[in-house]
This record gives sequence, structure tokens and C-alpha cells, in this order.
Amino acid sequence: MLRKHGFHSLLVCCLTLCLTVCPCPVAAAAASPLCITVAADTHLRCAADLSAPSAQYTEHLLDPHTFGYASTQGQMDHESEAILCAMLDAFAASDSPFLLIAGDLTCGRRASHLRMAELLRRAEQVGGKQIFVINGNHDCAAESGDNNISMQEFREIYAQFGYDEAIARDADSASYAADLGETHRLLAVDSCIYGEDEGEISESVLRFILEQTEAAVRDGRTPIVMMHHSILPHYAAQPMIDKYRRYARRFADSGIGIVLTGHIHANDISCTRSDRGNLLYDIQTGSLIASPNTYRTLTFGADGVQVRSRFVTQIDTSVLPATLTPTQKAMLADDFPAYAHAYFESGVGKWFNRNLGSVDRIARWFKLRDGTAAYNAANQIMQNLGDALGQDIYGAEGSIESALAPFGVDVPASRFQKPYQAAAAVMYGFFHGDEATVSGEENVRLLLRCLEGALLSAMQNGVDDASLGSLIRSVTGKAAALSASRRTDALRDTAERMALALVQTAANGFTDDYSAPSDLDETLRFQENSGTAATHITAQIFRLLLLFLKHLIYG
Repeated sequence: MLRKHGFHSLLVCCLTLCLTVCPCPVAAAAASPLCITVAADTHLRCAADLSAPSAQYTEHLLDPHTFGYASTQGQMDHESEAILCAMLDAFAASDSPFLLIAGDLTCGRRASHLRMAELLRRAEQVGGKQIFVINGNHDCAAESGDNNISMQEFREIYAQFGYDEAIARDADSASYAADLGETHRLLAVDSCIYGEDEGEISESVLRFILEQTEAAVRDGRTPIVMMHHSILPHYAAQPMIDKYRRYARRFADSGIGIVLTGHIHANDISCTRSDRGNLLYDIQTGSLIASPNTYRTLTFGADGVQVRSRFVTQIDTSVLPATLTPTQKAMLADDFPAYAHAYFESGVGKWFNRNLGSVDRIARWFKLRDGTAAYNAANQIMQNLGDALGQDIYGAEGSIESALAPFGVDVPASRFQKPYQAAAAVMYGFFHGDEATVSGEENVRLLLRCLEGALLSAMQNGVDDASLGSLIRSVTGKAAALSASRRTDALRDTAERMALALVQTAANGFTDDYSAPSDLDETLRFQENSGTAATHITAQIFRLLLLFLKHLIYG
């Protein structure tokens, strides 16, 4: 998935909330501030549900011995329990009396659910605090099985974490309502379609939400919604629940100002204003078990909702499973954030090794017919591309730099050795949040050069001149030049166009990020004249490259 950007300053996304139409979502908090901790996508996989670390697709990785087991989705399955325990310990030591977990509690297996409930019970007992959960798309199946649980079983296993405390429960879903302190009411919303990744809000669930929102307002309480799937888009082509615009409008106009979500594994805040002028924020929290291992604290006060992002920076290595080596455990103990980031980076590299090589995107973009010389050349180039991107970036021979040198193209300086590291740096911004400060325009330029250089290397590896000439004509509309200098220009032009084609076809409609507030630390305000909604504006090439990479790995 992909979508963010940024090289330009942004306006804070705050719009007028009409006090005469519905209660201000922070009005009740003025007298008694509420602090809550929020996590999402903990994806616990207990020891019994762990498989042996996979060493597939590790070619070209800088350190396959250590990070060859990395997941291409960035989830640290083998470390998940230790990471969860670190977050629960931090919650127990915090000033927050409530922890909310917005779905995908586990990998979906029964043993992991039972272990999760055990860890949550222990955390409540130690801290004397309350934990509330809702299910995500990975948590429940349509029917109970040997290794999975149904929605009904989910409510039973996690009865202590919302369902027993509920003042109202929806009979047809896992949704419920429960009070948070003296001023707020949690509406935990089941947005799942069982057996599918995408979500929905059914009409019966919508009725439950609106009824409970009305009851909360009547009781003088501010409603807070928690659901796994987004109520607002965080990037333009994000798969959304049906009729989300209608639901967002109904939420905002009923008195809901904050919706806590997960699912996408990225830190992002989006907002919208209803036609009546009421503002709704969707605060999405990234996966706890993927770098940068984020959870959040929200403080509801008279001046707005203060969002602060927290990060797991240290874990208890005694909790780690036997699947990890002593060397890995020592590295995790020494510098957990660095290890987690290297794990993420290696996951991107494994994705490159597994997925590059298909000619489909290039063929569709340039209308290359199967069986033609141009198609055959493109097919050979794409088969060569994986190895070409496995080259070092810098060096006199056999590198991206050396492939570009004959064409008079310089490679920007960087600390990276392999192209997949540049790709990971660009992608990391999206998952981290506030990506402009993380990804950097220089990394985008470097990645573009890596794609160009790799394509040029691939073009000159076993592709016959006649077929290559046919491809040049199809891609550029120009004949393969007669002179050496013109042929050089034609090759580079072809590589550049093919790189952009890969980006644009893979982007598949993704556009700029919808989030105007910053994504990590922000005070969300509801008063008049507090700002105007704004979307990020970014250079086209940055947007397309970023969206391309996220879509390939997470789409």
C-alpha cells in the first residue's frame, strides 16, 4: 500500500464543528481529562503457532544469516510476544487507565488467542487497569475450526476485555459499548466480513452505533469509536468499506469526532468535515510488531485531543522463542529499534527477490503483444531485473553506478549498499508516519537511479539486438539509432520510460495521502477557525515511486 509524500509544509487539518448541531467531541473532557493508550495489529503468534524461520528469497541480502527469516510484510512474528509484553509493561507503568486494541490481536489461531487473553489478564491484574479489544480481519473465521475461532468464540475468550463491562452489546456482531471513566463512552465496532480481509459496516451495526452514540450524548458522555478498518481513506486508492462517506458523515453529525483504527499497519491521521460542518478524525495506528513498533497515547482535554506516538524500544529477550539464535537474541537486546528496522529492510529485499520478473505490467503499459520481438525482449529484461537489482549500488564494476556511467548518469551518494535499502527507506516513511522526515527526496532520486541502472544492465544481458531494437521502437516511438551515440540515448530513454511504467501501472490509481495533520504527534482541535483541511502535495515521481513500492509489498 502506498501513498505519502512530502516535501511541502502542510496546514493542520482542523475544521469548524457547529456547536448548535451536535455536542463538541471534547466538551465533556474539559472538566475531567481522559488519557487512553491505543495499539493495533498486535498479531500475536504464540510459540505453539510459530513455524521454523524461512530462509527463502534471501539472495542478495546483506545479512541473510541474521535477517533471512524476515517477513515480506514486516511483521516480527517470532518477536511478537516479547514486543506485546513490552507495550503492556509500558501501559501498566503509564498514567493511562485504559488500553484499547483496534483489531488483529493475533494471527487468528486458537492457541494464540488463548495466550493473548492470558497476557491481557495478567496486564490488568498487575496494573489494576482496564483493557478493551475489538476483532480484526485476522482474528475470526466464518466458522469455528480446529485452529481458528468464530466471532462468538472471540466474545467468549475476550469477555473480560470489553464484553463483561459493556453497557450494551450488539446481538448480531462483536460490537459493544462501554464507559471509559466519567466522561467518555467507547463504541467498539465490529467492521469485519468473516473470511475476508476487507470490512463493512452493516445496517444493523450502523443502527447500534447511532443508538449508542445518541445514548452517550444523552448521558453527557463523549463517544469514541474503535474499529479495525478505516472510516476515512488514508491514501487515494485505499480499499474502503462500502458507503464509507455516508458513514463518516453520519458519525460526525451524531457527535462522534474520533475513530481509532488499524489494519493498514501505518501511522496516519485523516480528517473530514460533514456538510453540517462537523469534523471527524480517523486516527490509524501502525502494527505493533512491525518497525517502528508504534502505539499511541491520546489525552482528551479542553484544548483538543493530544495524540502522542510511543515506540517499543526494548524487549525482554527471555520471552523470545527458541526459534531465534543466541546471536539474534543478543542483537535484539543490544538495540531493538535498529534490529527491527534491519528486519523491515530485509523484508523489502526478500520481496524484491520473490516478486520481480513479471513482464505483465510493461506489456500492458506499452501494448506489447505476446509473441512479438518487443514482447520477448521485455520478457527477457524483466527476468534479468531481479539479479540486476541485486547488484551493489556503488563500484567500478558490476554495480548500478557502473551500469549508468556510460550514459553519463551519476548516482546520488548514500549510506546504502543495495537498491532494496533505498526502496525500504522510501517505504518506511509511510509506515512510520510523517514520512517526509523519514523517506527524504534524496532516497527517491536514488531509487529511481537504481531502477534505471538495473534495467540498463538487464537490457544488455542476453537480449539480442534485433529484439531490443523492436522494444526501443515500441517504448519510445523512435527507431533504434544508427549511430552509437544515438543508440546510447535510445537505450537510456527506454530504461527511463520502462522504470516509470513499472511505477505508474503498479500505482493503480493511488494518489496523494489524504492526511493533513501530522501523523505522529498532533493536537487535534474542534474549535472554529482552527485551520483548514489540506492534502499533501508532492512531486509526481516521489508519489508514484512510493505508492508503487508500498502497493507491491502490501497490496
